[in-house]
Formats: sequence, structure tokens, C-alpha cells
Amino acid sequence: MLSEKELQIMRKNGKIHKKIFDAIRDMLAPWVCAKDVDDLAAKMCSDAWVVSAFTGVYWYKYALQTSVNDVVVHGRPLPDIIFKEWDVVTIDFWVKDKKHGICTDAAFTVIIWDDTKYANQREFLRVGKKALDKALEQALVWNTVGDIGHAVESYVSKHWYHIIRDLTGHGVGKTLHEQPYIYNYGTPGTGTKLKAGMTLAIEPILWYSSGKITDEWDWEIYVDDGSIWCQFEHTVLITENGPEIIV
Repeated sequence: MLSEKELQIMRKNGKIHKKIFDAIRDMLAPWVCAKDVDDLAAKMCSDAWVVSAFTGVYWYKYALQTSVNDVVVHGRPLPDIIFKEWDVVTIDFWVKDKKHGICTDAAFTVIIWDDTKYANQREFLRVGKKALDKALEQALVWNTVGDIGHAVESYVSKHWYHIIRDLTGHGVGKTLHEQPYIYNYGTPGTGTKLKAGMTLAIEPILWYSSGKITDEWDWEIYVDDGSIWCQFEHTVLITENGPEIIV
């Protein structure tokens, strides 16, 4: 667990993280290049004296993971990716302060130029956002990671969508991924008990179909049937009074 000083650093990172996300949301539109969005995030990190925790990990050279349509995770913001109307885009991003190495992790999914023509996609994203809310309702002292996973899966399945079972939430703080892993499915009352002071990245990841994922293409992991997916993620601190959303 983090010390109080480290938690204050995490909260500061969270504010920077949110500011960068707000700028990215304002920029996402048809004809915008994914690399230009990544350059904006990298510059804002530099200006704030933080770094993207993705950059340099296993030779990854971008600030963001930008996944479009059937790319599930690890999408690279390449210069030839030009967003177009109807694209479903997920931005996943870590912020790490340079001195102490404390990390925050968050993600969101949007439809480029969202309007009423894409009602099915908008409903899918609404369920993804609500699944994160359901997860946070269970992020309470003395609940378990199984309670969180069960809340996500039961809500998503009611809407006939599907959990990506191979991708999980996790602890976050001094490194990119820490224990415990937080699956988006589970049995109530099972798994690691939640304690005050834990810092977790909770991230429902779901897809429209019930296909499979493949990682045959460099960094990117794809949905094999070409269907869309979404991810919504917060970094949270478990407290005696419920979860504190850091970002």
C-alpha cells in the first residue's frame, strides 16, 4: 500500500491525468490523426513534469494506447490512423511522476462524432460505463474482488453483451501492474478482501459479440470476428467511506 505522501502524489497525478483526458476528448473528431492526439498527450505530460508509463515498456514508443473498432487493447497511435465518423475509439493511458514513479491508470471509449445514427453503439458504451459504476458500488472495505467481478458480469450479461475474460483490472501504484488482479467476472465473497488503503485500477472490458481475441499482429490484440468493444477504467483508493476516484 502507498504511504500518505505517495497517495498525495497519486492524487496530483490524477488531476494531470484528467486534464490530459479532457484535452484528448476535445480533439477526437473525424479527420484527426491518432499520432497528433498522441503528440498532444506527450507534450502535456512533458509540460506537467510527468511521463506516460507506457513509453519505453517493451520498446513501446507512444504515450497512449489508442485502439480503434476491433482492436481490443495495445493499439498504437500510428500516423496512418485517421479517425472517421462511426469509429469506436478507446484511449488507455498511464501517468507516472518522474521522481517517485507513482502511477495512475484510466481509460475511456467514445464514438467519433457520436449522433443518433449510432444508437446501438451508444447503448453498448452506456452499458460499459454503467458496468464500471456497478463495480465501484462493490469497491468497499471487506468486500472482495469476486464481488466486483460478479457485479460487472451480471450487469453486462443482462444486456446480452460479453465480458472479455482474459483482460483484467489490477492493483496500481508503484508499478504498472500489481496484485490483486480484478477479473470482470467472479463469485461474491471470493478472492482478495478489499482493505482501506488499497489502490486499484478497475476496468470493465466488454465486447459486442462473443468472439475470441487474437494477438497475431505486433502490439495489437484484435477481436477475431471484427466486432467492437469498449473499456472504461478508474484508478480508485479504497477507504472506510467507500471508493475515492483518483482519475
